[in-house]
Amino acid sequence: MVSLLIHFYKYPQASPKCDNVLRQSKDKNMVLKVLEIGNVGAAGYAGKLFQRWGADVIRIDLPKEPVPLRTEHVAVDLYLHAGKQRIAINIETAAGRDLVRRLAEKVDVLITDVSPSLLEQLDWENLGSPKLQVRVAITSFGLSGPRKNWHASNNVLLAMGGQTFLMGDPGRAPLTMPGRYLFYQSGQYAYTAILATLLGQTEATRQIDVSMLEVALSLSQFTTVMWTHGGRIRERHGNNFGSPHPITMYPCSDGWFAVNVTPDFWPAFVRMLDRPETLTDPRFDTPAKRAENADDLDVIVRACLGNKSRAEILELGQRICRVPTGILASPKELMADTHLNARNFWQTLEHGGRVLKIPGSSFRYVGETQPPQPQITNAVEEA
Repeated sequence: MVSLLIHFYKYPQASPKCDNVLRQSKDKNMVLKVLEIGNVGAAGYAGKLFQRWGADVIRIDLPKEPVPLRTEHVAVDLYLHAGKQRIAINIETAAGRDLVRRLAEKVDVLITDVSPSLLEQLDWENLGSPKLQVRVAITSFGLSGPRKNWHASNNVLLAMGGQTFLMGDPGRAPLTMPGRYLFYQSGQYAYTAILATLLGQTEATRQIDVSMLEVALSLSQFTTVMWTHGGRIRERHGNNFGSPHPITMYPCSDGWFAVNVTPDFWPAFVRMLDRPETLTDPRFDTPAKRAENADDLDVIVRACLGNKSRAEILELGQRICRVPTGILASPKELMADTHLNARNFWQTLEHGGRVLKIPGSSFRYVGETQPPQPQITNAVEEA
């Protein structure tokens, strides 16, 4: 059983271990130094990206009430924080806030996802030295506005941001995405904004305000414009995109597969079905008619492809007919995926005598291997 790395404490004063962190960050003069004050995972994800690409990241863990531990908690901790220097500080005490100020004076970038009320206790707008380059706060609703002090979570923000309204089948309860999707998206926004700021940096410290609610809204594709431009409200339609059709998922002999048949791919998809008469069928000879007669078309697709395996459909769709085709893959199958392994996407992390697989970087420099997965250096320091 994997043991949890983090143990949270309330510490009244500084310790030699905290001084060691300060000295280590001071000695690395040529490396970007990042201080991460973490809570929900958004700052942790931004810090993870900086750590992977060579920054020196110090994470401040906040004390929390003990909760029953699940494997998920350990996995998230390993995924987000391997390689970071870590120190647990209670920032609700004067001594804790003094330690945060001392650490902040030694870094180039500050990232946090704690609540605005805690940021006020830290004097956030003045935290850091005059040489601080960027100060980023990722909060649920932003640092201003009537809801800035409201509490939220991933599922709450997805609901309030309009995402949940669109997920699920028509006439049934809406669905949401479990886990930390919105936190990680917000962390990526913060990472990108920091890099852009560093690229065009002026002498003054730049402050960045990332609202996770607004991140959710920014990811809603064309939903808002569909209403403002066309007066149409998008609704839940399950796996069926609507128009054009078929952009959906179908069952097959050993699972599910997905296709994206835009008008350009319609002739190739007819070849994939091995039903040439479908190309001239008056029910399907225009994109509008295919959407109007989607149920009839779905019957044909299931009859032609439903008895095939996922591997057969993937071969037929991608290699032979060149139609955008995918299969529903399990986590175990993804770990063994030949394409991902050929690109060395999966990295290894050693913990507790075990070698664990962990996702690598989603981008890399052409002609170069991606940087190695940071390893666990030690547990959280006591400060």
